[in-house]
Amino acid sequence: ILKLQFLYLIDSPSRVKDRIPLSTMSCQNNIAPATGTDNRVCDRYDPATFGPVCAFTEWDPLEEVIVGRGDNACEPDVNVDPVWKYLFHSEDKDLGRRGPYPKSLIDAGKAELDNLTRVLQNEGVTVRRPEIVDFHKPFNSPGSFEVPNGFNCTCPRDILMTVGNTILEAPMGLRTRFFEYQAYRPLVQEYFKEGANWVTAPKGVMRDTLYDPAYPVSDSGIERRDALAKHKHITTEAEPTFDAADCMRMGRDLFFQRSFVSNEFGIEWFRRTFSPQGYRVHTLHTEDTVPKHIDCTLVPLRPGLAVENPYRKSEERNVFTENGWRLLKSANPTPIPDQWMKQVIRPTSSWIGINIFSIDDRRIVAASHEKEVIKMLESVGAKVVPVPFQAMFYLGGAFHCATTDVRRRGDRYSYFKTIDEEEAQKDDAAKYTNYIGYHDCNQYNHQKIFA
Repeated sequence: ILKLQFLYLIDSPSRVKDRIPLSTMSCQNNIAPATGTDNRVCDRYDPATFGPVCAFTEWDPLEEVIVGRGDNACEPDVNVDPVWKYLFHSEDKDLGRRGPYPKSLIDAGKAELDNLTRVLQNEGVTVRRPEIVDFHKPFNSPGSFEVPNGFNCTCPRDILMTVGNTILEAPMGLRTRFFEYQAYRPLVQEYFKEGANWVTAPKGVMRDTLYDPAYPVSDSGIERRDALAKHKHITTEAEPTFDAADCMRMGRDLFFQRSFVSNEFGIEWFRRTFSPQGYRVHTLHTEDTVPKHIDCTLVPLRPGLAVENPYRKSEERNVFTENGWRLLKSANPTPIPDQWMKQVIRPTSSWIGINIFSIDDRRIVAASHEKEVIKMLESVGAKVVPVPFQAMFYLGGAFHCATTDVRRRGDRYSYFKTIDEEEAQKDDAAKYTNYIGYHDCNQYNHQKIFA
């Protein structure tokens, strides 16, 4: 049966021809076949064999993406979603609300997402959108929790992640977001039917034991810093949980941030799921006192270059510097406009300006008002595509949050030689050979590479 399924994958390009040009459906020139014990491990861009889903990095040329929607967006209730109150910023702490966001905010957010869709389409990218879902309705989990409304589907990055030719549904750390996957399920099923792999992480029971009731509320107090120094977060290890937006892909190496919504249990589930395919999953612990999602902390731009938040440096950052990576100190973002500050809770970081999205290793989408961030990106040879984006900061995030890259044209490489060398010394190193080769990150001159 497995043999027949494998032959079907190879001999049935018609399943993906409607979206992928025929010229892209053959294996790239001089690319070695998949190696290792399972020849179906996806280590290269090859839609004819592996289906329409493929992404190994954050920077390979983008072909297809999901952009979120703002319809029916609601605000979580702090009384039933313990994580939510820890995401408040100092000026927001007395604004605990619930229910629909103001219509003016929703309309502005929808317009920004629609415009982002047009911008990406003009750059030659196929854009897909989730279903419109009614987030106004209450729901409950018997014996665990009850919430008066859902959240929204502005940020597909939080729940969906592409790893090779696998599309992953994350369990989510907020109760309010439990059923958010429903907006994306038709797309995921479509990709699966066309040849992609589909993995759904264990959905949490989300009882009160998942959250530490004694966790320090103040994000500026010594108690919070002491807790984080011990790798303690509002989420406990009662069950696995994570948001997909806490992970960055860099070839064979996947870097996962421990945060308020992603615990060690969830990261270990992720590690055991993808390690057999030759991936190496690393946990990062940062100095952030409100850790939620890695894309305002560490943002890779291309091989050997990543933007680093100077106030959220990782304890494990040496793995980058030892392998020739330049960690570019982020410019200070522009202060977030306060148009809706007194009406809703702002869940995003003050560093949301570095939440950017790469179309390829040169073209990068950034907020048009972020002049210093744009200048920083241009200083290393990037061609910035400026897009207006402000209302979305109140609905959930910026460009990396608002997208999930479905397919990027690129193969799987290693960008961390020291990890390769350590692995080669192990007896079982042979089983981790499913990648095309090694990129020496010391070779890049990031100021002149695109001159």
